[in-house]
Amino acid sequence: MKLQSVFFLAILALGTAGCLKDSCERTVSYIRVDPVYKTIDEIRNGTAVVEAPRPLQDPGQIYYYDDKIFINERREGIHVVDNSDPANPQNVSFIAIPGNEDLAIRNGILYANTYIDLLAIDLNSYQVMGRAEAVFPPLWEDLDNNRVAVYYKETPVTEVMDCETFGTLYKSGGVFWGAGPDVFVDLADVVEESSGSAGGTGVGGSMARFTIVDQYLYIVDDSRLQVFGLGNPYLPEQVNEVQLGWGIETIIPYEDKLFIGSNSGMFIFDNSNPAQPSLLSTFAHARACDPVYVQGNLAYVTLRSGTPCEGFNNQLDVVDITNITSPQLLITHPMQNPHGLGIKGNDLLLCEGDYGFKRFNAEDPMLIGPRLLDQDKSLHAFDVIPLPGNEKLALVIGEDGFYQYRFDDPQKLELISKIPVGQ
Repeated sequence: MKLQSVFFLAILALGTAGCLKDSCERTVSYIRVDPVYKTIDEIRNGTAVVEAPRPLQDPGQIYYYDDKIFINERREGIHVVDNSDPANPQNVSFIAIPGNEDLAIRNGILYANTYIDLLAIDLNSYQVMGRAEAVFPPLWEDLDNNRVAVYYKETPVTEVMDCETFGTLYKSGGVFWGAGPDVFVDLADVVEESSGSAGGTGVGGSMARFTIVDQYLYIVDDSRLQVFGLGNPYLPEQVNEVQLGWGIETIIPYEDKLFIGSNSGMFIFDNSNPAQPSLLSTFAHARACDPVYVQGNLAYVTLRSGTPCEGFNNQLDVVDITNITSPQLLITHPMQNPHGLGIKGNDLLLCEGDYGFKRFNAEDPMLIGPRLLDQDKSLHAFDVIPLPGNEKLALVIGEDGFYQYRFDDPQKLELISKIPVGQ
């Protein structure tokens, strides 16, 4: 019995399923994931509806256009915030778009996903003026019932479990995940799924998957870059598709280049022919989530742990892109848990997740890490947009809500307004 007890404890410590089904039991807390389905008719009949303002509940992407802030409410729609007075932003309306997670705007037309389709919405009338069907791959397709899985519902569960069942759980970021009875794909893939220019185009953050350059809309999903022509702004037409491999996350344009972040590296595309972007080079790094920001001859790449990307690095990489066909790592600065970032002048603004929002002096890229100017630890920060123009203003979004900072003081961040979750 003593030897059997030692074996039992060892199995629990390792979290394996090497014991027999009836040899041990334990109480386990995990997150069960179950697919939520929509029929094709339900998706196609869904339209954007403008409503009275809603409180922020689960904010996602953030976008700036024409003195307004557009904040995605994950899988629900988009909050519209009047920011003509940054010290007093007003949540003025909500655009209900089922399944929405990403957006971009050009000349008063909002491009947004609704589950697997892409909508073109006129911001004057809030009418859907066009739809491109089946732009985004479904999580799962149930052909027998003419439906697709549109997202995974996450349910916290605590139950007594035998060792064999415990061995089927997937661990990511210190959390156990379990598949419901209708999950027919690899659980690791399920967990991973759950997780600017001037003129008439708005500005997105470094975590964006949509971006617009001139008359072209660029969209990245997990494995590819899609290019849509906007010659007819109400009817986006796919003109190109580039396969990139797996783990594609973000896209940002800079001059005549596109920089695409993945969980294994950065792709740099020549975009001098906007309809036919061509790969110039790649920069490989350890597996981790990877937003990118570019200024001058430098690309700034953040890597973080505790994510579906399963990374173990928390750092800011500064990459020399002087020779655009051969990017070279210049220096790595240790960070705590970096997410989105932005640069304006010599200021590098960094979102550090649960560690808040930071401002660094980036005049010398070799000394960014030691030159922390200020940090607000009171919020969870996910992404940031330094606003264009002469004023030093930054928009920050995170789990706690929307924040706005002024950073014209040489040393300090000044919080000038916020819309917290629940308001």
